[in-house]
Amino acid sequence: MKRIAGMGLGVFGDVSMIRRQRGLAFVSVPSNSFSTSTNDHIDNPITLTDWGAKILLSEDSDEKASLTNTAFELWNAGKIKEVGNTQPPLFPGRPSFVKIMDPRELPQRGKGGTKESRVAMLHSFVHIENCAIDLIWDCICRFIPQYPNLPREFFDDFTKIAQDEAKHYGLLNERLKDLGSFYGAFPSHAGLWEDAQSTSHDLLARLAIENMVHEARGLDVTPKIITKYRSGGDLKTSDLLVQILGDEITHVRYGIRWFDYICKNFHNPPIDSISHFHQLVPRYFKGKIKGPFNTLARNSAGMTEQWYLPISFSPHDNKNKTCDEDES
Repeated sequence: MKRIAGMGLGVFGDVSMIRRQRGLAFVSVPSNSFSTSTNDHIDNPITLTDWGAKILLSEDSDEKASLTNTAFELWNAGKIKEVGNTQPPLFPGRPSFVKIMDPRELPQRGKGGTKESRVAMLHSFVHIENCAIDLIWDCICRFIPQYPNLPREFFDDFTKIAQDEAKHYGLLNERLKDLGSFYGAFPSHAGLWEDAQSTSHDLLARLAIENMVHEARGLDVTPKIITKYRSGGDLKTSDLLVQILGDEITHVRYGIRWFDYICKNFHNPPIDSISHFHQLVPRYFKGKIKGPFNTLARNSAGMTEQWYLPISFSPHDNKNKTCDEDES
């Protein structure tokens, strides 16, 4: 858990002050200069946050992915020149054909032992990836008022995460269709967005929960899911999940990278990043982190055991919410 830079915000003219710190470009943005979405921003996006707001407001899941790919290509090519300051909507657009239910009321999808169960699981992955597109664009847009001097490289990393999530959504959605189903065939839940709402005031909390808890948990559970699809003879889906697992390692790495950077460079005195992570997780995630852990993948992402073992709990403790419940 894609997925910090305010470039030359030319809209501010003389009030923008570019400076250099440790080789990264920064821009100071006046505290009264943040805007909310307008029809003009949405219809004719110019800045990166204009594009983010447009994508968030779209109620068409395929359009979200397509617009994300376009925005990433334009940003990467230097054709979007400003980060901007357009704030995201309170709630993202959602396709009307996807029924949202309380997670506790969702029908059991099984554990992948049958084709029907594997199709239901695949549907849940499509939904997660669609939600992930919104989560990343919200992260790109929402925290500029909190940290107006963030380096461009943050936005480079997080637009890449957004593009990855759009790619994952497209690949998995096409595979779902190949298996005779479609997005919306099963009810889903909004648990990931609820976690985003609870961390909407603090970028560090958002990175901790979305990138370093949820996406890190994906590293733990995905290998077992890959095995289930292979055992069921669905090699195409298992191969897609192998590809996605590699991307998710990068997303966790980016989360850790910027969590650590912000703790060290935007707080005086600097915050110890691991200790702060240990404080944030129990505050914003209702429970502790559960093993077994994919140590190899976590280490590859830079998430060594000192990050998570002190706040993990015994497998025999079933009183707390675990990441498994959010991924169901």
